[in-house]
Amino acid sequence: MRSSVLVAIVVGALTVAPTFAPPAAADIDGENFTSEAHGIRATLPAGWRVTESSGYPRTLVWLRRSRPRVRIALTIDPIASDCRGGAAFCSREPAAAAAALRAHLVAAGFEITAQEQTRTPELEYRIGRSYLRHAVIIVGDSLVSVILAADSPQDRAAVARTFDRITQSVRPLAPRP
Repeated sequence: MRSSVLVAIVVGALTVAPTFAPPAAADIDGENFTSEAHGIRATLPAGWRVTESSGYPRTLVWLRRSRPRVRIALTIDPIASDCRGGAAFCSREPAAAAAALRAHLVAAGFEITAQEQTRTPELEYRIGRSYLRHAVIIVGDSLVSVILAADSPQDRAAVARTFDRITQSVRPLAPRP
């Protein structure tokens, strides 16, 4: 499945959630999220509805809040060893991964409204009545996306600190002794 299609599906699913493939596996213990299969961990905010069974391939966890009405998804995509064959992501460089994501979003009809090139690149974009913020984090051979969707730019801004804390908490799992 092409990444632009996956992103469009994830963004669409931030409103509606049909099922058509087995979800990525993860464990949630309180505010601690781990995925042994993908070798990542993150800290989730308290007071949010958390769903670890999304029904979407490569989606690890959903977080929802009704006031303001926002949704956050953590997804994971493999980084291909080379760019041939239509690979969506084939660079372990965060800026290059963000550029590839941007190209896929634009091709899928999303309007990019802002881009920040920091250690953890982020894009803000919109489609229809959804306002999104998307951070990309490289963890090993995977690209982890933290995607925030809101009904307005104000709602998106209202949970910016929570989004930043989740994004900053995404880390590789410590190796087992």
